[in-house]
Amino acid sequence: MLAGQPSVDGGSIPEQLHRICGATVTGLEMMGAVVTMRSPQAAEAIVASSGPTARALTELEFGLGEGPTRDSFDNRRPVMVDDLTAPGTPWPGFARAAVQTGVRAVYAVPLHVGAARFGAFTMYSLGRRRLGPEETRRCLALAELATELLLDSSAASPHGAIDPHLASALDVRSEIYQAQGMLMVSLRVGLPEALARMRAHAFAASRDLIDVAADVIARRLDLDNDGTNP
Repeated sequence: MLAGQPSVDGGSIPEQLHRICGATVTGLEMMGAVVTMRSPQAAEAIVASSGPTARALTELEFGLGEGPTRDSFDNRRPVMVDDLTAPGTPWPGFARAAVQTGVRAVYAVPLHVGAARFGAFTMYSLGRRRLGPEETRRCLALAELATELLLDSSAASPHGAIDPHLASALDVRSEIYQAQGMLMVSLRVGLPEALARMRAHAFAASRDLIDVAADVIARRLDLDNDGTNP
């Protein structure tokens, strides 16, 4: 463990991850922090957060299909954006929504060991902000601590299974993929188009993607070609 990391001993893995998020807000003066996981089947879920605003911003990434958390995980490298209002921001939809909440800067670090990836650790800051070397080192140290907890969870469980609370979060997220498959059949479109329809409806209706998926599975929502209710 690197010097300067917070002590999070005790409690379940999710509880310790929540404490890391809280320590990030306090120690680095961030607006919020979130730990996300992704399964080998590409199901993604929030497993810890510092509060509802940070969680909502990460949920927005899931709905839009763009943002720092996804880029950090997919590219296996930290993503540090000092000013979301600057020209050339890579995620226009996410940036607009984040700025409306007061967030101006975002930093995401992948949780991985070698080629094995677990998720990402994302931090949100109010106001434009360039991290100095010491702040950057502390961000990376916090992400390393989160990775260690996820590794410890697998090592301590039978057959290398992750903590049951974390697995449950990923199982809930898998509902999106079930709904995606149902729409693919009913609308006679490909899987990417089916997911795009759900994302479009979630964004237009200001709903979480997981709630839209649940309505599709329960057949309470039948998306037409425009991605809205008939």
